[in-house]
Amino acid sequence: MTTTLLWVGVASLVGGIGHVILAKGMKVVGAAAGSPLARTLSNPWVILGVALQAAFFFIYMALLSREDVSKVLPLTTLNYIIVAVLAQLLLAEPVTALRWTGIGFIVLGVFLVGRP
Repeated sequence: MTTTLLWVGVASLVGGIGHVILAKGMKVVGAAAGSPLARTLSNPWVILGVALQAAFFFIYMALLSREDVSKVLPLTTLNYIIVAVLAQLLLAEPVTALRWTGIGFIVLGVFLVGRP
């Protein structure tokens, strides 16, 4: 179980970073002129974000080969916390007390559902 928790932590971190980097890249794509598809496919932030999301997916698949989905999926809610912190720090997005409360409720709910 310790190995599973370690890999879930790695997957959540990689996935959370991937979400934020992808958002950063897409904001640049949306603000620029020209072909949206060409801008998207040539944006290094988008490419890195997609690569990190793919890494998350492959780690998640490996986890599912060893553990029950009902155990693994709830543990990946760490993503919510990681994304909120990184979005606030790297994208200057406002994460209000109300959002933190909502994230807290999600994590608490997942904890309650995931108990044996």
